[in-house]
Amino acid sequence: MCIGQALIGTVVLAISGWPPVFPLAMLSGVFFAVGNALTVYIMDGIGMAVGSLLWNTITCVMGWAVTRFGILGNPQQLPHNNVMNFIGVIVVCVGGCFFATIKHHPMSVRPAPWQTKKERKLSFEDNEIRISTLKRITAILLTLFVGCLYGNMLTPINYLVANSSQTGYPSSVSSYFFSFCFGALLTSTVIFMTYSAARRNRPFINPELTLPSLTSGMIYAVATYCFFLANQHLDQTIAYPILSKAPGVVVSLWAVFLFNEIKGCRDLTALVVGICTTITGIALISVSKIQF
Repeated sequence: MCIGQALIGTVVLAISGWPPVFPLAMLSGVFFAVGNALTVYIMDGIGMAVGSLLWNTITCVMGWAVTRFGILGNPQQLPHNNVMNFIGVIVVCVGGCFFATIKHHPMSVRPAPWQTKKERKLSFEDNEIRISTLKRITAILLTLFVGCLYGNMLTPINYLVANSSQTGYPSSVSSYFFSFCFGALLTSTVIFMTYSAARRNRPFINPELTLPSLTSGMIYAVATYCFFLANQHLDQTIAYPILSKAPGVVVSLWAVFLFNEIKGCRDLTALVVGICTTITGIALISVSKIQF
């Protein structure tokens, strides 16, 4: 996936006039790669939709906080209506609480190519996969950490852009995008090497996922680049809430209608209420920046 991302990053690098690699901007890619690696365990523990909605909620709050209070090197961006701004954040957090109560049902998948005939037979017979309470709690705690990583994904780049007049570095985020992709690629390589060593050079790799992963990386790179541009031209207190929650809503729709991860009237109701609540909070945060 990060290789596909690096391919798009190379195109952006050429369009931007071949700027150098910025080590601090690579830290943004490190945050992304580490968070991306942990999401695999999270989705296995609490599901694709619930996990995505939870860490996107934390991402929304963290991305708002670092610019609202001007911490971690981010330039401070104050809203015109503080009361509405804080109420919006509280509403978003309440929406996240609804997501945490949803129970997901792991989808039945066909056996992996590396499984033996006996393992394939057992995987077909065991249609209901049971997730332990400890694994679920661990996955929820990891969403907090992943949300903090994603929420600070642009912090190093924001610092470089904010201090460009003193350092002489570029003031456009496009110049830092390849550094972001390069940092993500290096970190993913280290993670994969560590995983392979832990598995004694026998990692579980499904060859059928090679091309889809590469394609997903390219699609994600285009979306991330648009996210960088939106964050530069809009205040982060507006862009981050919108751009962090929208993917979670789309993922939840796939989880319900295609993968059937979320079932039952109670869980579907909690999902709808949670989405509506967080969208309301995002609207309040966005409107708080408008001067009436």
